[in-house]
Amino acid sequence: MSRRIKHVVFILLVQTGCFGIGLWMQHHFVLAAAREQAVQQAWKELESDTRALLPELNSVARQGNPQGKSDLDIVLGRVQRGSVASLLLHADWSYLTTPSFALKTETGETKNKVHWRPLLDPDSANADLPRGTFEAADGIHIAVAYWLEPQSTRVVVHRPRQEIAAATGTLLTSLGGLGLLTWVWTSILLGISTYMVVVRFHEEAERERGKTVSDQLHQRQTLLRTRDAVIFGLAKLADSRDPETGDHLERISVYSTTLASVLRHHPKYAPHINSSFLRLIGISSALHDIGKVGIEDRILLKPGPLTPVERARIQAHAEIGGRCLREIEQRLGSSNFLQMAREIAIAHHERWDGTGYPNKLRGEEIPLAARIVAIADVYDALSSRRVYKGPRTHEDCVSIISEAAGKHFDPDMTQVWLSIEGKFREIARRYADSPLGRRPNVEIPSVPAAQEAEFDADRDCLVVAGVGTSPT
Repeated sequence: MSRRIKHVVFILLVQTGCFGIGLWMQHHFVLAAAREQAVQQAWKELESDTRALLPELNSVARQGNPQGKSDLDIVLGRVQRGSVASLLLHADWSYLTTPSFALKTETGETKNKVHWRPLLDPDSANADLPRGTFEAADGIHIAVAYWLEPQSTRVVVHRPRQEIAAATGTLLTSLGGLGLLTWVWTSILLGISTYMVVVRFHEEAERERGKTVSDQLHQRQTLLRTRDAVIFGLAKLADSRDPETGDHLERISVYSTTLASVLRHHPKYAPHINSSFLRLIGISSALHDIGKVGIEDRILLKPGPLTPVERARIQAHAEIGGRCLREIEQRLGSSNFLQMAREIAIAHHERWDGTGYPNKLRGEEIPLAARIVAIADVYDALSSRRVYKGPRTHEDCVSIISEAAGKHFDPDMTQVWLSIEGKFREIARRYADSPLGRRPNVEIPSVPAAQEAEFDADRDCLVVAGVGTSPT
């Protein structure tokens, strides 16, 4: 059941329940009020009937003869209708005439005396026909009492209260059915209105939620784009010290993402590569050579071979980059992006056979992202023009990388790369370097292939051993 339906059902149950309780309380209130009104009306009728007979009753009572009792009975017989009856009582409330019902005291014993309870109402107590009640075998009777002249005899006209309540209940029998019908129809209307309100509320909430989520996503994307732009700009600034690298960072990013997207479908690498990995490696790879900001221009831009000291110095860029990114993590807190960037920066010159630098990592000790960037970086170094060499053909690059499988590069990853090497050729063409005329005073040395391979190694391009002179 959807949340919308659950909310409608819950609200409807609460509303109908509250409305039903309200109707039930109203029904009992109306019934009680109607019964009380009926009792008040009955008292008024008793008073009216008694007042109509008072002159004649007083006249009979004043005669003071034994026949007066019968005459009183005759006069009182005029109010004997339905449940309305009358009593003749002595001054001590014992009766002169035998009633047609049994009287009861508070203890339940039958006696020939009425236990009169005056109505606790000042107006009634001071009236010429005071109101009161007494208990009979059939329940409480309401009554009015009157002293006959010369105040030696009482006349009590009474009526059972239970009979009044029963009559009232009969009149109000349809009230319960009417209340039930009202509850049903009102519940239906409440259900319809509740459903419309809840649906409208949910639609508004979903629109607001969608707008909020959309705004958050837009803000997050803006922040990510800003972060990526700043990071890429910093990496580009460091890379710009060597103006002959052209679009090196752009190519490395596309190379790495392309290779990683294919490895994602390989059984060995699929558990480690997801959409987040693909997104992160695209920008993290741009920081692979960020440590070169700490290398002197005289070494970085030297057109000839490097001395052993200079070679050791240029290789230090891996540790410089890793240390720099680690310090950033310590200040900003660890994140997947910074962790991957640090792993790439410090380990993309490690070799599968353990002869790389700076930590001589071997095999799968080398982080996966660093192994991916290693292939991308070497291919770009071989296929691109540099201040100290010209570009190699795509076929030469493929041959060199293929021969380095299991030595320099992850052998399984190399086999995957060989299946898509044509895509690297297309990327290289798309991001072709600008003409070298940006530095017209620099000439590319014309050297043999063996010496060129050594130059590549000196320049930290990680050219594999076995091609010309092996790099140290």
